[in-house]
Amino acid sequence: MTDCSKIGIGGGELTAMYRDGIVVLCGANANGHYWKQFLSGEFSRRRLVALSAKSGDELWAKDANYRHRPIIIGDTVLAEPWAFDLATGKQKTRSHPLTGAETPWQFLRPGHHCGAISACPQMLLMRSGHTGYYDLRDDSGIRHFAGHRPGCWINAIAADGLALMPEASAGCLCLHPITCSVALEPRSDHQRWGIYSAGGANTPVQRLAVNFGAPGDRRDTNGVLWFGYPRPGLSSDRKAMGFSLELQTEFLDGGKYFRQNSEAEPVAGTDRPWVFASCARGLKRCLLPLLSEEDEPAEYTVRLYFAELENEQAGERVFDIKLQGQMVLGGFDVVKEAGGSHRAVVREFRDVRVSRNLKIELVPRDETVSSMSRAPVLCGVKVLCAQ
Repeated sequence: MTDCSKIGIGGGELTAMYRDGIVVLCGANANGHYWKQFLSGEFSRRRLVALSAKSGDELWAKDANYRHRPIIIGDTVLAEPWAFDLATGKQKTRSHPLTGAETPWQFLRPGHHCGAISACPQMLLMRSGHTGYYDLRDDSGIRHFAGHRPGCWINAIAADGLALMPEASAGCLCLHPITCSVALEPRSDHQRWGIYSAGGANTPVQRLAVNFGAPGDRRDTNGVLWFGYPRPGLSSDRKAMGFSLELQTEFLDGGKYFRQNSEAEPVAGTDRPWVFASCARGLKRCLLPLLSEEDEPAEYTVRLYFAELENEQAGERVFDIKLQGQMVLGGFDVVKEAGGSHRAVVREFRDVRVSRNLKIELVPRDETVSSMSRAPVLCGVKVLCAQ
């Protein structure tokens, strides 16, 4: 065993876990301060060792570079931020959401996070600044229950379909407004925004879905992961483990990202109203990096998503749409095209040739836009590689 004892606080000694005839030896470190050390490789020798419970023989062993006390979930050893197969030690992977390439499975919990992870087969429970949870089936990022926090070790318990958190934060210097025991139950959630984490290059893009102004990341009913933009704010030492998506945007004077609550301002004509509840209002130009300098040019299908949440009448918000500098739609009136306000409208353009960046331009018919209620809007964009 290497680098697995007297590490950090809240435990820090060698520990053992058992499941299905396998004993896993690992460290029980549980302090949330040491991001700089983790990213610089100082934890690279933190080891996992799997032994046969019957014979004591070594099944596998590896330096796993983990941050916190590992946990076994079904056939997986989750050693934050990675996951490994319990029987073989092979690192688990998933498809990169943009390129489709196989990359290591990983997750990120932002904010201060003393305390270890607890879990059930479907979900991780932890501290991530506040109370945090991760839906393993949905795999769209960590979510938060703000204002409350678990304790500094393990007090989030999954039992009989509930998440139970007896009060364990009193006396800590990390102050939170809600100091109490909490029981959480499942619900149909229309605001389940996450913060996704993934490594690897973002190009060449095979599929990309961007939700302008959204507060986080979210999968639709087809499993497509929509990335909120701008990206959720992360401290400088966490950005390396977040999901980086850098677009170039230019707004009219007074333009900005704008969001309504999709329950308070429902949008009809779609099974994903949350995509249309936010937008880049007053957007003039947006560049989406789809290919690197080494990639060959490719053709894409581009879908643009719009909804009018301010004006009731047609003729108030009218603009032209250009892709790659070419006019693809002139005099686009969101209310007219959607058949009313608070209705979704999508326009698709095929065989758009891209060498590196996809360039989207929205040109108002009224060049002296005096109110953002008349400025161009764009709620979302999805691109699909046609090759």
